[in-house]
Amino acid sequence: MTDKQMEFIANLIADKFEACKDMKDVKSAVKKVRDMASKDKPVNKDDK
Repeated sequence: MTDKQMEFIANLIADKFEACKDMKDVKSAVKKVRDMASKDKPVNKDDK
């Protein structure tokens, strides 16, 4: 992973948490980040 890619990911995560006002918002942001990460993974038939 390049430094530029890492910077992009870090900024994306920071943007998700920036607007959080309480733990409910944090939990929602964590779920959104995890959902985004799982969409990027290719599906492997052998994993099921």
